[in-house]
Amino acid sequence: MTTLETILLTVLIACWLCFSIVFLINTIQSAVYDRRREKREKEQAARDLEYHEKRMNDFK
Repeated sequence: MTTLETILLTVLIACWLCFSIVFLINTIQSAVYDRRREKREKEQAARDLEYHEKRMNDFK
């Protein structure tokens, strides 16, 4: 291989590596965010149910 081909190949591999790292970080952040969102939604549902039950008891 010539020097130019080596340089281009190195640049291409570096770009691919950067995109792969960004994709990996994005996937990890999405998984963490989804997990936190699910937890918040469960807590919100529990609070809503508790509030509804209290309101129904007060209504009687």
